[in-house]
Amino acid sequence: MELETLMEEGASPGPGSREGEAPTADDGTRVSLSNGDKASHSHRSQQPQQEELNSAAAMKSNSDRPRSSLNLYLAACTVNMGALAAGCALTWSSPTLVKLESGETGMKITSDQSSWVGSLVTLGAAIGPILAGLLLDRLGRKHTILLSMVLSAISWIMIGAIPSLVSLYLARVLSGIAVGVIFTAVPMYIAEIAEMRLRSSLGTLMQFFLVVGFLLEYIVGPYTSYLTLVIVSLATPVLCFGMFVWMPDSPQSLLIRPGGEQKAMESLRWLRGNPQETALIKELEDIKKSVDDSKKQKSGFGELFANKGNIKAVVISCAMVAWQQLSGINVVLLYSETIFRKTGVDLSASVSTIIVGTVMLVAAAATPTLAKMTTMRMLLYISAIGMAITDGTLGLFFYLQNSGSDVSSIGWLPVTSLVLFIITYCLGFGPLPWAIMGEIFPGNLKSVASALTASFCWILGFVLTKMFSMVCDAIGIHFVFWLFSVCCILALLFTAFLLPETEGKTLQEIQDILHGRNKSGNLKMTRA
Repeated sequence: MELETLMEEGASPGPGSREGEAPTADDGTRVSLSNGDKASHSHRSQQPQQEELNSAAAMKSNSDRPRSSLNLYLAACTVNMGALAAGCALTWSSPTLVKLESGETGMKITSDQSSWVGSLVTLGAAIGPILAGLLLDRLGRKHTILLSMVLSAISWIMIGAIPSLVSLYLARVLSGIAVGVIFTAVPMYIAEIAEMRLRSSLGTLMQFFLVVGFLLEYIVGPYTSYLTLVIVSLATPVLCFGMFVWMPDSPQSLLIRPGGEQKAMESLRWLRGNPQETALIKELEDIKKSVDDSKKQKSGFGELFANKGNIKAVVISCAMVAWQQLSGINVVLLYSETIFRKTGVDLSASVSTIIVGTVMLVAAAATPTLAKMTTMRMLLYISAIGMAITDGTLGLFFYLQNSGSDVSSIGWLPVTSLVLFIITYCLGFGPLPWAIMGEIFPGNLKSVASALTASFCWILGFVLTKMFSMVCDAIGIHFVFWLFSVCCILALLFTAFLLPETEGKTLQEIQDILHGRNKSGNLKMTRA
């Protein structure tokens, strides 16, 4: 456009003029150049100007060319097959514990042993992030995730092939370790490969695939044999390994290792689906600078508490996963059939569980779209309020039941409450704490910080799932759900007043907010 304007305004000599002279009119008289230009800015000086303008126009065209996100979504979906495998591991106990306690499998266990089978997966999940923290930088994000799938496959083989209680305990711990690695490594991988505009929606994909795993166990488990469910569950890590092995590692992970710049460029080129090199080179330079800065900084556990910004990130990350667990989600997932049996309603526990799982899947599928339509903070608000109401309502049902009231007319209430609980959980506090964890830590501390956060999450999950039956017997199941409701209200207050705004910000801008280097960002953090 600038080139066309320049030529229209007479920057090139007119017919009959000599080089260095002003253009002449038809009658031979000289006319002045428009805009005060001199004749010296004629043909020879315009040649480099035209080349420069053409180059600028070409660069603008390259940068404006729309990118294809197909490869990026393909990588995100295949890595989240690991979340599907994790979902199977977490909810395998829901349809299986009933069979184990009744002796259908040929191995009868007590109620206390049943609680260990259900909760040991969360104990293993607390160990997994520590292993991930040791391996993520050494093996890379990709190979750490692939290793977790190998561990998951081994655990299912042990469960199916060795019919003993000790083997079952060990397999559940090993399965949990794989889950812990997935919950640490996948959000990090997604955060590193995603474009800024897609980071929130891609971060919610993990919850969707996790729920697919839940629903798979809920549908297959009650209507098949013990061994058939094990084989179906075994197929999920095998499938993830077979698909994800062909995907590239994240550019950050490749740049950490010596001589990885060329591989990082190839990874970025494939992920972006853009043949133009200009934008890719700039993005790679930004990533390389971030990685180089991280290498210059210490990355040990102690560095997490070396300054106020890092401490804020640890507190925020641990608090978000704590609110997630204190909503009661793992209790619902691991003991869903048991909970429905306690309601005494006519609808079978297995069917009720399938309904909950189906609704969870629909809600998880809608979350990426909603993440684009609204803000992360608004989804967290909706999630906390919805979970507080539904936990409280479920507690009220059990209170009326335990007090001897006739609840036959409201037999629909437990299923409805849990369905709404699942929907609101999937909208916010299900996927978003993990997405936030992948955003708020600096590059040099991501591995150790993710390990700490995920371990804390699963230790809390283990305590809640192991103590659930005992606490229910001591104070009543209704009081347990009321406690969960209070925790959801506290989660709402934390989100409103203490969670920093990360929406639409680069990873560096988020660090500036946490470290107080951005006054307007700080204001948002304290007043949002």
